[in-house]
Amino acid sequence: MSRDAVRHWRAERISALALIPLTLWFVVLILSHLGADRAQIQGWLGRPIPALLAAALVIVTFYHSALGVRVVIEDYVHAPARLRALLSLNVIASWLLALLALGAIATLVVAG
Repeated sequence: MSRDAVRHWRAERISALALIPLTLWFVVLILSHLGADRAQIQGWLGRPIPALLAAALVIVTFYHSALGVRVVIEDYVHAPARLRALLSLNVIASWLLALLALGAIATLVVAG
């Protein structure tokens, strides 16, 4: 196994492990805020720790997703030019979606 493959494998596993507590935290807190209005959610998310944890959840989720999609692309796309294009699109889409999600969090934080 090449060094890049080992690095990729480790990154997938580490990001998956990081997602476990972040996702559980998020689900528990969302369930505890059922029925809350926007102002209450903004007040909660406006605090530093929840905002940082929400941002970490977004970053790790999109990173983990990009790693997984990369494997699928590498497994099923064999034309070199198409492979490069799809891998690039995967990275760009992941970054763009993560930035949009972080922007949504920032909007709630600033408004709260």
